[in-house]
Amino acid sequence: MRRGPLALLLILFALPALFLAPFDLGAARIAGVSLAWWYGGAVGPLLALVLTLVCLPR
Repeated sequence: MRRGPLALLLILFALPALFLAPFDLGAARIAGVSLAWWYGGAVGPLLALVLTLVCLPR
């Protein structure tokens, strides 16, 4: 079974999960910027890129 597309979906659904998490987790700040912004603008896309490059057929 190919797990790449499933992993990409999990990366995609992690951002809304931050907003729905208890204790307002998405609003936590790191270096003055909210955790949701870090994930949506930097970490999520980087993870998706790395995963895509790893899962591409050679």
